[in-house]
This record gives sequence, C-alpha cells and structure tokens, in this order.
Amino acid sequence: MSDTISSGQFSLAGVSAAAVTAFREGRLASSEQEFEKAIQYFTEALAFDRIPAHFRARVFEYRGLCFWLLGEFRAAEKDYRESLTTSNNIDQMARARVRLGELADFRGEYEAAAELYQQALQEGNATENLLVIGRARRGLGILDRRQGNTERALSQLTQALAIFRQGGETREQGRVLTSLGRTRQARGEYQQALLAHREAYVILESVNDRWRVAQAVNDIGECHQALYDVEKAYEYHQRALQLATNAGARLLIPEIKRNLGVDLVESGQYEQGLVYLQAALKGTREHGNREHEALTLYHLARAYLHHGADGLAVQLVLALTHVAELLNADRYRALAAFVHGELLYHQGRKADALNELNLAMLAAQTAVDRGILWKLHAAMSHVTDNEQIAAVHLNIAAEFIRQTAEPLQDERLRQTFLNAPPVMAVLQAANVNPSFF
Repeated sequence: MSDTISSGQFSLAGVSAAAVTAFREGRLASSEQEFEKAIQYFTEALAFDRIPAHFRARVFEYRGLCFWLLGEFRAAEKDYRESLTTSNNIDQMARARVRLGELADFRGEYEAAAELYQQALQEGNATENLLVIGRARRGLGILDRRQGNTERALSQLTQALAIFRQGGETREQGRVLTSLGRTRQARGEYQQALLAHREAYVILESVNDRWRVAQAVNDIGECHQALYDVEKAYEYHQRALQLATNAGARLLIPEIKRNLGVDLVESGQYEQGLVYLQAALKGTREHGNREHEALTLYHLARAYLHHGADGLAVQLVLALTHVAELLNADRYRALAAFVHGELLYHQGRKADALNELNLAMLAAQTAVDRGILWKLHAAMSHVTDNEQIAAVHLNIAAEFIRQTAEPLQDERLRQTFLNAPPVMAVLQAANVNPSFF
C-alpha cells in the first residue's frame, strides 16, 4: 500500500504553464485561509481551454472546499459534483465523494453521507489510497458519534488517525484528533477529550490552520463548560470567537456563540446569555446545520424554563422535537424528551413528566454522555413518588458523577466540578461524600 498520500501530489502533465501558475497561487491563498482570493485563482485556472480532465476535477474539488469553508454550500456542492463527474479517475472520484459526504453530514442528511463515505472507502481500498481511506473512516466515525454508536466511532477514528500518522498528513491528524475529542466528549470522558483537543490545537497551530485552531479552542472550552468551570470556559469561548472572526470562519461562529450563551446563563448573566443563544440559533438555521440547531434549541429551552418563561420554552421544545426527528438520531430525541419532561414537571404534571423522562431514558442509553445521564437520573429521582426508585436513580446519578470526576488530572477542575451546586445536590441527596472520589 502506498505511503504517499499528500493531498497536493498529482500529475500536472499536459497543463499549460499559465494554468499551473493560477492553480499554485490558488493553493497558496487557500493554505493562508484567504479563501475568496483562492476561489478567484481556481476560477482562472478552470477558464483555460484544453486542460486535462484530472486537473479540472482536482481544481473543482479545491474550489468547492473554499466555498464550503466560506459557508457557500450550493456553490460547494456544485463544484464537488463537477469534480465527481469531470474525471473517471477512481481516486479523484473517491475524493469528491468524501467531500460530498461532509456536506451531507453538515446538513444532517446522515444516510446520504454514510452511503457516500462507504463508497469512497471501497474505492480507496481498491486503489490503496490512504488519504481517501482515512478521510472516509473519519467521516463514518463522525456519523457513528452523531447517531450514538461511540464505540464504533472510536474504532473508525483511531484507524483514521493511524493512517494519517503513517502518511505524515499533519493537518488531517489534527482534524481526526478534533473528532476523537468530540467523541470522548460525547461519552462524558472529559479528561481524554481535553487531551485530544489540546493535541489537535498544537498540531493545527503548527500548520497555521487558523480556522481549525479556533475550533479546537472552542472545544476545550466546551469541556470546561460541561464540568461547571464556567469562568474558564467563557475565557476559551471568547478567545475562540475572536480567532474565528479573524480567520473568517463563519461556520464556527454560531456554535461558539451558543457556548458563550450557555456560559453566561450558567454564571447568572441571563439576558446577555439569551442574546448569544438567539444569535446562535439564527446562525445555525442560516447555515442549515441541524445538529447545532438542535443543541441550541435544547440550551435555549432550558434557559427559558429555568427563568420562568414557560410559553417560550414550550415553543422551543416542539421545535427541538421536530429537528430531532429530522435528524433521526437518539441523542437529540433524548435531549428533546429530557427538557420536555423538565417542563412538564415544572408545570406540576408529574405523571406526564415521568412518561416523558422515561422516553428520554430509553433514547439516552447508548446515545447520550454521562454529563446528561446523571442530570436525567437526578430529574427522575424528583419526579417519581416511589422513594426506593428515587434512591436508585440518585445512586446511578452519583455513580456517573464519580466516573466523570475520577479521571480528571487537574485537581482544581475536579474540585470545581464536584463543588458545583447541581453536583453537590445530587451527592448530598445520595449520601455520597465527594472526598472519596
């Protein structure tokens, strides 16, 4: 199997000197994250007559990626499809399929994305193209994570990382480490998530990938947020927003604003937090990113609920339930049912709340992280009238808290989590001494 997988290595035979110059200028501008300038150069390269099909296909792919990073998805999809149909070279077709898979995944079209990744993987294996194999496995791993199969996600992503390390693809290693970190996060394994995100940050900074450096900083902050280290999370998310703005990473800004909104609401700055959460919801809808729309609806609904705005919370719960069904993913069904159950309990409808929380529990078993599961069990302990069942739920919640806290290597971070009021409330109710963790 070939070890040469550098994304820039392909034949320029038969390409005019002028077209090659425009292409190379486009690649340089793209590497410096000057995507609009890169698009101009790639368009210039495509304008030359009688250029080989393999060259046209690669330029379409690269221009499509620039459009994608600028959030211009229709233009990106058009270029990726041109790349797919312009050349009959299997390697190039597989590359284009991976890019189309990433686009489908972003839109929440998981079945279409899986088909594209699987076909690209088959083609990559047939031609021993490690770059395609690694990218396809990364894509499949991300889909597995989104749909709740985190064990399979870790397997796919670990294989992808090994492939890119074997081939020396630095930027691709950073991308996979980001995906591994998010998968560990989705399992509530925050120590391992932080290690992966920090390694991703170092690697991506070394190749001056400002777009993805901002993403890594945002993800580190999200881990701190999940552990109630809100002040530190806010610092990371402020920095991430500045980095993303400077890099022109418009796709990342709604996600970062959502996190800033959560940080502010958690720290008691409710009105300021709402401004960020509402801006995040608007941005995710403009981009058509259903996953981040669902997460924003969840956090916005909980913010309204915990501040007495039940009417607004009801509207957002209905919207979240709709998006969860469109995504057809248990993780988001669980989040929708969880916040709906909390809302019903808040309205005094304990029987209905219990039914909804049971639905959340069914959907959550394999698809939701410990950070949600302990809260869900804690909520169940309040809703049920049976003291013995309530005690069981409290003990389970306390166990998930223990599993979250014990691996944390930063003692300050561990104590911050264990002493957070919601965590302390569960431990005290379960008669668990946190000093034993």
